[in-house]
Formats: sequence, structure tokens, C-alpha cells
Amino acid sequence: MAGDAFSLIPLLAVFLPAAAAVAVLAVVLVKKAGRKKDALLMQAFGRPPGDTDYEIGNIASYHKYASALPSGSRIDATTWNDLSMDDIFRRVNTCSSDVGEEYLYHILHELDESDHNGKQEQLICWLENHPQDRLALLKILRGLGRRSTGRLSYYLFHADAERIGHSWLFLLLAALPLAGFCLMPFFLPAGVLFTICSVAVNIIIYYYNRLELETGLESMRCFSSMLWAAKKIEKRFGPVFAQFGYDLEGALHPFRHTGGLVSGSTQQNLAELEAFSILLKSIFLTDLISYDRTIEKVLAHPEEFSLLYQIIGQFDVSMSILSFRESLSCWCRPSFTAHSGISFRGMYHPLLRHPVTNDGAIGNDCIITGSNASGKSTFIKALAVNNILAQTIGTCCAKEYTLRPCYVATSMALRDDIVSGDSYFVTEVKSLKRILDDCRERYCTVFIDEILRGTNTPERIAASTAVLRALHRTGSLCIAASHDIELTEILKETFDLYHFCETMEGNRITFDYQLKPGPSTTTNAVRLLEYMGFDPEIIREANGLLGKD
Repeated sequence: MAGDAFSLIPLLAVFLPAAAAVAVLAVVLVKKAGRKKDALLMQAFGRPPGDTDYEIGNIASYHKYASALPSGSRIDATTWNDLSMDDIFRRVNTCSSDVGEEYLYHILHELDESDHNGKQEQLICWLENHPQDRLALLKILRGLGRRSTGRLSYYLFHADAERIGHSWLFLLLAALPLAGFCLMPFFLPAGVLFTICSVAVNIIIYYYNRLELETGLESMRCFSSMLWAAKKIEKRFGPVFAQFGYDLEGALHPFRHTGGLVSGSTQQNLAELEAFSILLKSIFLTDLISYDRTIEKVLAHPEEFSLLYQIIGQFDVSMSILSFRESLSCWCRPSFTAHSGISFRGMYHPLLRHPVTNDGAIGNDCIITGSNASGKSTFIKALAVNNILAQTIGTCCAKEYTLRPCYVATSMALRDDIVSGDSYFVTEVKSLKRILDDCRERYCTVFIDEILRGTNTPERIAASTAVLRALHRTGSLCIAASHDIELTEILKETFDLYHFCETMEGNRITFDYQLKPGPSTTTNAVRLLEYMGFDPEIIREANGLLGKD
């Protein structure tokens, strides 16, 4: 025996150092992988998001439910679609979690959500000046993960509808297998039979209810993940964020002992793949019991639940706003004034890869004219988008941007409505009526592209003049783009006039996309046909109809 023991010593002398070396190597490799991952996160920050394929319908769920609440400054669907705001959302969005994405989508609709120079801006500035802390927060938020169910936000507004009910019955059923085990020492056959039967019944009940509650259980796992992230953030950043006005501790308080109720945490979801874990959960109905207990907690503390969701969303959104700013060629914080109008320097549209910037000041209602493709539509869309970004995320794509706080309404990308049977012109009229109603209720900045283009010229001029004069009388700011030079002559006493134009050099047309004072004096429709290679006979006929040689 002693000889055997001594014979093991050389083996241990070789094995233990080798094992220690392997352990050290594993630690080094893990740390190296962690540093590489951190470097990639830091490199990705401040870059435009890639072409991510995600379902806007799921991301819009929080906003959809919140829209049931009254708001005097919520952008309507027409303006959102006119300005391609889904694409603006995609350009801004680098959020790490479902909660952040949903909250960003919501605040881009809510013009009164911006705190201007308040707590969110303080948080963004702090994150900008503390890159290592920003990385730590980013890693926690990424730990939340994306599940794209769009269901956790549902519980903010409809938790009561999702209760199972009779949760006491699940507790009773979960106790039956244990009772069977306790019975075995005294009545073995009866104890075994009772245990087998209770286990079989529980497994059937578990899988039946799990199929019914699969989405709800996933949502509760999201809730558990959110609690995990909130606790991590509160532990590391609580005092710092509290000084900016984020009461994370108060929002967390009712849920501090709720984190383990639903299995499947953010960081360690491997238990879901283990057959033994699944078996235990089915025998003792832990998911079903945990689900109902969590719902009870949510129902007992709805304000804290909502506040917790919003705070985590604001943290993620703040990271996304900072990254968006750093990805821009130039940006500025908006300046707000009590005077009507917009002034800007170096202003551009955030979706353009190579934008042309514009300087100017619009202090009165105006009509912008110009040739086809000269840039007037893009310009007014850039103004409208920057008005929204200024009042939602406090960020403008410009060197300087000043505006009066306002409601933003547009009438641009309209089309006929086949479902309702409305023609293009009827759709236009309804859109303008909605804008006029808005302007009579509050101060608005209105953007109209090609007013009443869906009817004949004489009636279009007459109706457009009447509508624009009515908008002028409301005191709101109206910015309209039009091809109708006649409008500039009729309304020149009350509307300021601007234009865009092109330069013709032989068969070449070039545009500088710069806003200029005064009405347009050129047209280029026929020249564009020629430039695009239309048959010369078509060009001659068109010029002949215009009285040109």
C-alpha cells in the first residue's frame, strides 16, 4: 500500500503542475476573449447601425399600449409615415435590449418627452465623459438581451388579464409528489403509486398550461432579466444616477426578492436546455407558480413596475442617443425660443449618406418653389425631422438649430385609400383639415409638400390660396413647397418666398440644393426628359406645346 502511494507521487508531481497550467491558461484565454469583446463593443459605439432585420410591429408595442393614454403632443400616424420615421428610428437605434428599443420608439413619437437640459441630458454627458463606466453599463444592458416578443410591455397595461387564477391549486399539486415520498417509508406500494400518479398528473398539467402560457412565461423571463439588470445597475451606479433624478432604488424596492421567481435568467439560460431541470420544473410546476406570483407582484405595484421599465428604457436610450450623436458628421443641442420660427446653420437630413447642408432663418409662413429634383421636398423633410429630433432626443443634425417648441404636422407622402374608397384628392383634403384643426388648438409647425396636387390647376390655386391663408391666420408656422408659381404672386404679401434652382450647362443639369430667397423663375421638366434620354420627337412636341422652339 505504501509502495502504491509512493508510486503516485511522480504522477501527481506531473499532473498537478499541468492542471495548474491548464487552469491558468484557461483564465488567461477567458480574460483575453473578454478584452476582445470589450474592444469590439467600444469600436462599434458611435458607428451607424447596420442593416438589422427586426419587426417594427413588436418594437412598437409599448407605444401602442401607451397611446391609449392622453397626450397633447403625440405625432400622428400621417406625420410619422410622411417623414419615414421608422427609418429615422432605425438610424438612431443602437439599443441593447427590447426595453430600450420599445422606449426609444415611443419617445420619438412624444414631443413633450424631451427634458431638454434635464436628467437625460445630464446622464448622456456623464456617459460621454466616463467611457469605462459606459462600457460597464453597456455590458449590463446587453445582458438583458432581445427576445422580440413585444409582450413585457403588455403587462404594464393588462397584467390583470393574464393571471392564471387558482394558483393555490398549483401549490397543492406541487406538494403531492413530496407527500408520496413521505408515504413510502410507511406504505411503500401506496407511496410509490401515489408518487407516480401525482408526477404524471403534474407533468400533464405543466405541459398543457405551458403551451397556453408560452408567451407569458417568456415575458416573465424578460421581467426577471430586467430585474437582474436593474439590480446590477443600482449596485454599481445607484448613487451616481440618483443625483440625476433616477430613483432606481425606489422602483426596485417591491421586486428585490422577485428575481428568482421565473427561471431562465439573462446570463445563464443554459438551465432551459437541461433535461433534468425541465423535469423538475414539470414535476413541481415551478414555472406556473412563479408566473402567477410574479403577476401578483406586478399588480400590487403597477407604478413601480412602470417606473422600473421606463428607467431601464431611458438608460438604454441614453446610450443610443450618445452613439447616434457620435456617428453624425456634426450635431448640436437645440436652442429653444419663445419667438415663432426656425433658424439653422449646417442643417441636413440624417438619412442622407452625403448630405448638402443649408443655412437660413424662417421667421414667417413661407412658400418654397423650385424645379423638379432641386431639393425642396428633401429640405422641408429635413426641417420637420430636426424639429422632431430636437423635441424628443435633444439632438439636431446641424451646427446650430433654434426653434419654438411646437407640435409638428405634415401633409406629404399621401396616396389614395383603396380600403375606404377615398381618392387621392379626398385623402389630401382630409389631411389638410386635420392640420388646420391642430393649428386652431395649439401652436404648430406645419410642413406641406405640393398642396392639393390631386385636382385641376384653377381649382388647386384657388383652394390652396384659401387653405394657406387660413393656416396663416392661426398664428402657427406654415412651410409649404409647391410647383405653383401663381401662389407666390397671390400670397407674396403674407408669405415669405424661397426657392431652389438648377444650373443648365449644355445637356447637363446640376443642382446645388441651396435655399435661396425669392420665388423660382425657372422650370426644367422638359429638360429633364431630354437629360434622361427621351426620344427627340417627344422633346420637340413638348417644347412646341409650351410655345418654345
